[in-house]
Amino acid sequence: LLTKFPFFFSGKRLAPSIFLFPPPAEEVASSRPTLSLTCFVRGFFPENIDVQWQRNQDPIPSSQNSQNSQNSQNPA
Repeated sequence: LLTKFPFFFSGKRLAPSIFLFPPPAEEVASSRPTLSLTCFVRGFFPENIDVQWQRNQDPIPSSQNSQNSQNSQNPA
């Protein structure tokens, strides 16, 4: 779920491009109890958004996922 903060910004608003990557094949083939999903969000403006993982439309608590974010000042 992507939610834009209700602030007012000048400039052209750009919707994000969202890419969801499945777990690596070796991870799927292993006996691990968990799998990795990767979500890549880019090319949006304004740059303040909230990205949230959901399961069956219910938010997954942040304690159950890891998050690495990289801010880019130049939307693609």
